Amino acid sequence: MKKSEGFALIETLVVSLVVATIMIYIYVQYTSLQNKYDESFRYNDVDNLYQLNELKEYINSMPNSYKEDILNEIDNHSFYIINKNNNEFTNASDYESNIYDRLKIKTIVITYAEVEDIDTSNLSNNIKNILKRVNNKSANQRIIVEYENSAVATITFKLEVI
Repeated sequence: MKKSEGFALIETLVVSLVVATIMIYIYVQYTSLQNKYDESFRYNDVDNLYQLNELKEYINSMPNSYKEDILNEIDNHSFYIINKNNNEFTNASDYESNIYDRLKIKTIVITYAEVEDIDTSNLSNNIKNILKRVNNKSANQRIIVEYENSAVATITFKLEVI
């Protein structure tokens, strides 16, 4: 009689171990899926991409001297950072000076589209994370915007100096 009770105990322990292993595996997979889902809302959200397109059009409408300064800075330092504190867009209308408030922008980074060799030491973690996700081989520029809600969006564009 004692032999069958010992067998039942070992059988229960083995089944419990298998069930616990399956539950851990499911939890790890669910957590990974949840993180990817949450991340998809922080990077390249449709609303943010529309706002980024508006910003791109605005930058292309700037005077050539500003655009040439941006291109020179990109050539020298591989990127051009525009922060809300050192607002580059305060030279003319209310539209320009309110662009940060209207679009809720925290930081703008303009660089070349190929971002593999960029020194990211001066960039926020959100921008670093999106740079890891993009791989576009192009001779054009890339604009990356970090919003006040920590969302980040990026598109490529051609900085047109006429």
